[in-house]
Amino acid sequence: MWKSVLIQKTLPLTASYLLLIFSAISLDYLLHVAHLAWVGRYMGFAGTALLVSSFSYSARKKKLVSNGTLKFFLSLHCKAGWIGTLMILIHSGIHFNALLPWAATALMLVVTGSGHVGQYLLKKVRDEVKMKMKQLGVEKSDDDLDRQQYWDTLTLKTLEKWRAIHMPMVSTLMALTLIHILSITFFLNWK
Repeated sequence: MWKSVLIQKTLPLTASYLLLIFSAISLDYLLHVAHLAWVGRYMGFAGTALLVSSFSYSARKKKLVSNGTLKFFLSLHCKAGWIGTLMILIHSGIHFNALLPWAATALMLVVTGSGHVGQYLLKKVRDEVKMKMKQLGVEKSDDDLDRQQYWDTLTLKTLEKWRAIHMPMVSTLMALTLIHILSITFFLNWK
C-alpha cells in the first residue's frame, strides 16, 4: 500500500495544503507583531485579483482565450489560486466579527482543497492507474498488486467526481465574495 498512488500523491498535496494554512497563520501573526495588521486589509484586494486571474484557465479551456497552451494556463491557475488564497487568508486573519467573511473563507479553503487535489491529482492518478493496469495483466497472481490496483482504482473513481462538487462550490464562493465586497462597500465609512 505504501507504493499506492493514494499515498505517493496525496501526502505531498496534503503537505502543500497544510503549508498554505500554516503560512497564512504565520504571516498574519508576523503582521500583527510588527503592528502592520492593516496590510492584511489590502491583501484581500490583491488576493481576489489573483483568484479572478486564475479563471483564465477556464476561459482557455472553453476556447474563449485562443493564445497560450493549456499547460501554461493550468500552471497560472494553480499558482494564482495558491497565492491568492494565501493573501485572502491573511486578509481574513483571526477575527470573529462577522459570519459572512468566515463562511466565505471556510468555503474558499474547501474550494482550494478540492481544486488542489482534483486538478493536479486526477491526471497523475489516471496515468499511473493505466500504467499499473498494464503491469497487472502480466502479474495477476500477486496479492500486493491486486491490493494496489484496488486502492488506485478507488482513488481514481473518487477523483473523477470532484468536478461535479468543485464547480458549484466555486459559484457559491463567488456569490459570497461578491456579497462580502458589496456589504463592505455599503457599510464602509468613506470619510
